[in-house]
Parts: sequence; structure tokens; C-alpha cells
Amino acid sequence: MATGLRFAFTAEGHPADGAAAMTVTYVGRISRRQAEADARRRFEEWSTLANPLVRRWSATQVVVS
Repeated sequence: MATGLRFAFTAEGHPADGAAAMTVTYVGRISRRQAEADARRRFEEWSTLANPLVRRWSATQVVVS
């Protein structure tokens, strides 16, 4: 179990180490495998948003578990 995990993606959907188009941070106790799968799902949903303003405001997500 981990207490803080962060996943970042480029606009193309690749994992990012530096600047990222979208990030998901998990706070609390969650397994890395579950967090990775959830972060990928969140990125897929985020990337299909048509409104650029909504995409901008939802580019940084924090999940508390």
C-alpha cells in the first residue's frame, strides 16, 4: 500500500516525468496497480472532453481514499 501516488500524462497519453497535460494524484491508502488503472481510465475520459475550458480545469485531479 502507498500513501501518495502521482501519475502524469502527456496530451498523447504517454506517461510524463516533467511537464504534463493531465495529472492524477492519489492521497490515502491505495495499491499502485489500482491507482494506475484508475489514472489511465481518468485520462481516457479527460482526453475525450470536447470543451477546452473544462479540460483545462480538470487537468489536475486529486483522489482521496
